[in-house]
Amino acid sequence: MLYIRKYHYFLTILCLGIIFISASANALEIKDIRFGEHPDKVRMVLDLSETTDFRAFILPSPPRMVIDLPTFSWQAKDINKPKRSMILDIRQGKLMPRISRIVFDLNQPITINSAFLLPKQEGKENRLVIDYSAATFKKFNNNKGNIHGTLKIDNYKNSSIMKESKIPTPPKNNTRPNNIIKKKPLIIIDPGHGGIDPGTVARNKIYEKDIVLSLAKELKKQLLASGKYRVLLTRETDIFIRLKNRVEFARKHEGDLFISLHVNSNEKSNIRGTSIYTLSKKASDAQTAKLAEKENQADLIAGIDFNVEDEQVAFILSDFLMNDTMNQSKFFANILISKVKQQGIYTLQNTHRYAGFAVLKAPEIPSILIETGFISNKKDLRLLKSYAHKKRIAKAIHRGIDAYFNNVYKNEQN
Repeated sequence: MLYIRKYHYFLTILCLGIIFISASANALEIKDIRFGEHPDKVRMVLDLSETTDFRAFILPSPPRMVIDLPTFSWQAKDINKPKRSMILDIRQGKLMPRISRIVFDLNQPITINSAFLLPKQEGKENRLVIDYSAATFKKFNNNKGNIHGTLKIDNYKNSSIMKESKIPTPPKNNTRPNNIIKKKPLIIIDPGHGGIDPGTVARNKIYEKDIVLSLAKELKKQLLASGKYRVLLTRETDIFIRLKNRVEFARKHEGDLFISLHVNSNEKSNIRGTSIYTLSKKASDAQTAKLAEKENQADLIAGIDFNVEDEQVAFILSDFLMNDTMNQSKFFANILISKVKQQGIYTLQNTHRYAGFAVLKAPEIPSILIETGFISNKKDLRLLKSYAHKKRIAKAIHRGIDAYFNNVYKNEQN
């Protein structure tokens, strides 16, 4: 799984263009999704603005039902998911140019019995009807290759079956044409803050910006020594870089992973431990919301407000590109947490947290932010100053990166 940025650039431009072109180019609307319970099946009905080609199929590990349609406008609100529907969650987003996807996360295996369209009649909307029922794992596996519907996307045959999933299933990248030669993955390491922005500061004038730059260089050294990766740092020296420019740097250089390194601080000096963050529109907790707000204000020290300048574009892009990327980021974060703990590194409770971190908004690059410890805690500070501890953290991140790409490549071959 290596991202081909020229393709993503084209996709980004296309997505932004959709916002401004006439409604006829995005005429299909998903108006509602309803479920009906029957003795031998569940009937799912999608109310559509028009009849259209579609395809429906199931994916394993974990079980999901997928519906692909021409690009649509999502109008469905407050969808009621009865217990017997076996639906845990419903997600939707852009799959590729002109094709969008709806993913239904299931709490057990199912089989699709039938799928068909009903045109508008007697006051009822155009409808896509999917009848499905619970299945054994054996029956589920026997039917997982079956595709219902008439949508043909042969031009994208090698890039279309996007294994969008909930953690812990490794996501699958779907945008690499089969004629592109694989390169070593490019890891973008982002030492937070720098220059006129020192980050958090310990009482003895130890700066976050210096700790994370040293750690970033150690991580780069280990990754390059493995021979498996290409590595770039957003800054190699003590300079100030805008949050937006850190994201643009990763995108310009076609990064495959983005890792932003930071050091936390808290008014309660007894709080300590490493924590890992991914992007979300809603914060996992109040403490993380405050942390994201603080990190997102890093540009204010130079008189620049990233959030005001870039919020609208970031939101537009998120609707089209972010769903799969955020899933990949979460998957990587969970892998990394296990490697951090294996190295004996103390972690904050609920180690994986999430919020709207501006530096994680590259729409096509899985991105995480690591708070390596608390500069406000004496024990953490002593460790963070230690080269041996930085080496241990770098080793944990290195192993997490190895495990992530091992899973992704394995998943690509399935």
